[in-house]
Amino acid sequence: MRVYVAATPEAVKRLLSGEVIFEDYLTPDQFEFDPGVGEEEREHLVSLLAADDALELNGGKIGLVLAADLSESQLNGAAVTLKFSQIASLLISEDGEELSWFAPEEIAHQIDEWC
Repeated sequence: MRVYVAATPEAVKRLLSGEVIFEDYLTPDQFEFDPGVGEEEREHLVSLLAADDALELNGGKIGLVLAADLSESQLNGAAVTLKFSQIASLLISEDGEELSWFAPEEIAHQIDEWC
């Protein structure tokens, strides 16, 4: 299942070379949507909520959101340990309203520019 994790620049850098434990993550299943809202729109709305959380976590400087794919065994409501291989993308928001998408292979090359 795809989850969205608010992250600090330091956590993203650590993730590039190992595992990182994150206390919180968001999934579309945690929220109630109108019946007409499609899956893609749900994912987008949840990623915006995670971006707001990330902006708060980073003192309003930047919103870094990791979109990650978890196994069913990891979806237990507790903290989650992520490996870089689970990252589907990195989403960045400077204002909590717009998201820029980056592929996993772009993260290592650009993380220093973003932070």
